[in-house]
Amino acid sequence: MNLLSLFTIPLLCHVTWGCCTPKQWSGNMDYLVGSSAGLETGIEKVYYDAKNTKIASIFDIHKNGALYKGQVVMDYEKKVQYAVVDGRCNTTRLKAKFPEACIPAGSKQLSNTHMGTADDSLDVTVYEYPLKFADMMGNIYFTFTNKLCVPVGDTVTGSRGGVGFMASVGYTGIEPGIKDPRVFDKPRECSSFVEEIEMDLYEKFGFVNHKISSLFQSRKFH
Repeated sequence: MNLLSLFTIPLLCHVTWGCCTPKQWSGNMDYLVGSSAGLETGIEKVYYDAKNTKIASIFDIHKNGALYKGQVVMDYEKKVQYAVVDGRCNTTRLKAKFPEACIPAGSKQLSNTHMGTADDSLDVTVYEYPLKFADMMGNIYFTFTNKLCVPVGDTVTGSRGGVGFMASVGYTGIEPGIKDPRVFDKPRECSSFVEEIEMDLYEKFGFVNHKISSLFQSRKFH
């Protein structure tokens, strides 16, 4: 938000509350979003810490030929967000609760299946979740490992403002724990003064990933 494929499988029509990811992990999130309005691709290094209610991301995002480089640190304990794009920072207030990374209530379990071959495979579960957020509608398909509930990828199809889109996300290099907690420190470009506004970095710069494909925002879609 990739080389994620949707499985052609029958719909098992029962509603579930899906699993939650481990409390602390880091990994890579690669994504591609395409529509008639343009193309967006990105690579993000994600750090997730539910024990200390912090999330950080270091990213390169290509949007319609332009490159944006930066990072986001969300410290829900201090209720502060640091957002840096191309060397410039906004320090703003976080008012929402920590968005724990779980398969949201109301998801439908599509299938228990596996990736790879029988001798070298990964058992996964695929879920479907309806996308209804502001002017967006469609469906999200999440894939998680069965053993530890680690995100593998998700695919989103739908429309925004009447314009159709498709997004594909892949998670790789997931590692347990946070090896260097300094990733959650205030970036050097940022001021300690906190503006008492909420700023969605992705909305400000028109990045669609955060709104339609992010695991950490899925519970806000309804």
